Amino acid sequence: MATLEDKFAIRDLQERYATESDKNNQDYYSEIFAKNVKLRVYFYGELGMQADDVDSMIKQYKAFGAAKASFHQNGQHVIDFQDETHATGTCYALATLVNEKDGKNQLMLHTVRYYDKYEKIDGRWWIMEREQHFVYTTSADVLNTEDATK
Repeated sequence: MATLEDKFAIRDLQERYATESDKNNQDYYSEIFAKNVKLRVYFYGELGMQADDVDSMIKQYKAFGAAKASFHQNGQHVIDFQDETHATGTCYALATLVNEKDGKNQLMLHTVRYYDKYEKIDGRWWIMEREQHFVYTTSADVLNTEDATK
C-alpha cells in the first residue's frame, strides 16, 4: 500500500519542476523525469511537441528560450496509486511568463493541466509519462518586473 511519504515524494516532483522552470534550469529535469520519459505537449488541443527521452525533452524546452521572468504555480494535484510502485496524477498549474514584445514587457498567463504516470524505481519516484495541456492563454502589458536571471 502506498504511504503519505509516497504521495509527498510525487508532489515534490511537480513542485521541483515548477521551481526549476522558474530558474530556467531545464537540466534539472533529468532529476525528476525518467531517462525514457514519454512527453506530449498539446497547445489548445493540438499536439505541438513530443519527446521520447529526457535529453530530447530538455533540448526542446531550452529551444523556447528564457523568459525575462517566470512564475509557475501549482494548484490541485490528485494522485491515484495503482500499486506500491505505480501511480497516475493530474496537476493544474498557472505558468506566468514575462517577455519583451515591441519594446514592452508582456505577461503571458498560461493555464496548464498535466496528466502524469509515475513509477517508483529503486526506492525513488520518477515521472515516466507526461501529457501537458495548455488549456488557454491570456496576455497583458506589464508595468515592471524583477530580472529573473539575477
